[in-house]
Amino acid sequence: MTAALYRLPVQPRAARFELPGAADRSVVIGATGTGKTTFGAWILSRQRLDKRPWVCVDFKNEELFDMIGRDAMQDLSLAKLPARVGLYRLRVNPGEEDALEAWLWRVWSRGDIGVFCDEVGLVPQQNALRALLRQGRSKRIPIIACTQRPVSVDREVFSEASIVSVFRLADRRDYQTVRLFTADAPIDRPLPARWSYWFDQRNGGLAILRPCPPPDKIAADLKERAPRPAWRLFS
Repeated sequence: MTAALYRLPVQPRAARFELPGAADRSVVIGATGTGKTTFGAWILSRQRLDKRPWVCVDFKNEELFDMIGRDAMQDLSLAKLPARVGLYRLRVNPGEEDALEAWLWRVWSRGDIGVFCDEVGLVPQQNALRALLRQGRSKRIPIIACTQRPVSVDREVFSEASIVSVFRLADRRDYQTVRLFTADAPIDRPLPARWSYWFDQRNGGLAILRPCPPPDKIAADLKERAPRPAWRLFS
């Protein structure tokens, strides 16, 4: 079942469901097992993969990326930036925080690269991430960031976000953190499993979304839609 919009009776304004675009930053929040990574990947699958490279920063060897396959999702190293449009996988291991910070600065310098981060809390909470969040619109660096613990993430991940998507959270403090950036919307009201709140900072609208397609369907869609260039990297 594809994501579909349902209005909350208490929402302050009618919400028109609009996917994030090339100048937007999106954050998907939810406890382990709620479907946040799958939903983030669904947002990625709706992007224009033929217009710019999209790099998936992978800290945990995400199984969904394995399903896509290397013919559609090229492996990338921290020493390289993608040269052409397409879908890339950047595996980051513990102890590579400094190299990741330097890589993010190179993305900032070049611009026009999309970044998907499965667990943004593991990204160095330093100046490169803040620069991408603050200037991503002008530099055409769209970001899709997922996290399970908002309290441990730099507040600018939320304050600079165009879209805040909220699944069930495990800690009451996390709800308090997120409500600061969703106009005190009632995001702590229980929803069915894998349903989520969608708060659009662009129009102040709040909506409820049904579950997105399962991981295998999203992986198949990404595999089909990802361009197949002659892979070539530059340093």
